[in-house]
Amino acid sequence: MREKNLKVAVISSKGGVGKSTVSMQLVVPFLFERCGKNIVRHYEFDDENNDSSSFGASVLSVREQVSVSSPLLREELAEIFAKDGALCLDIGANKTTMTLIDALSDSGMINFLDFVVIPILDGEQDAINASFIYSVLKGYNGNLKFIFVLNRVKNLEYAHYQFENYFGDSRGIFKNINAVVDNLFEEDKDNYLLMLDDEIIKYSRRFGLTIYEIEQQKKDFIKALESSFTNLSTKEEIKLLSFKNYISKSAKIYMNDVLLVAFKKIDTILEGKSYE
Repeated sequence: MREKNLKVAVISSKGGVGKSTVSMQLVVPFLFERCGKNIVRHYEFDDENNDSSSFGASVLSVREQVSVSSPLLREELAEIFAKDGALCLDIGANKTTMTLIDALSDSGMINFLDFVVIPILDGEQDAINASFIYSVLKGYNGNLKFIFVLNRVKNLEYAHYQFENYFGDSRGIFKNINAVVDNLFEEDKDNYLLMLDDEIIKYSRRFGLTIYEIEQQKKDFIKALESSFTNLSTKEEIKLLSFKNYISKSAKIYMNDVLLVAFKKIDTILEGKSYE
């Protein structure tokens, strides 16, 4: 898939589910890859937090914070959508969520989103909020495509057990779980991705970069270490190179095991194919 102007909104009414992590580590790299490797326009709608600022060294996107309390919010949304290029809307939680959804509906821009990403953790309230946001957005635009990102997965193989509030009771013990999948339209039931919880997420932020960018650098730190030992570099320089080698390897593993798998699944969802 190669598109120039994919437009995506990352939404959850619950705080702390990792919207900015999902936006910057998954959605922006996907848009960058699939939209001709052109810089992505990233807008953070949040009057209280500016989480995307921790990715200050990233060159995949241009980032801007937009005031949700602006009386011209509908007009600003129309201007944002009218600009050329791929677009990621990172929408804050609580009252901000419904304010933005209403503004997207009132401005008509909700009809020009290519898909919506709803991050979700494994708690019961996360499932309730995800189901609510899905229902509201589906009511505004029945043609919207949805992708649920199950965030901070502890083990990719056993995610169904961790996320029982999403999938339902995998053990067959608890019968009263209000699972998210029970509230989805048939076409959206398989539209979920897994984001593994990993140290590389934390450390990539320390460098101000996305995991995607760290992996793309493909630097040979072993050779750099060999040179450092030969040239009797300081202990601090060797420790730093050793740490960067660990980060580089971790980024490569995360890219292969998580991000590329997610990119492929997003492609199949957008193209209306079944995922294998």
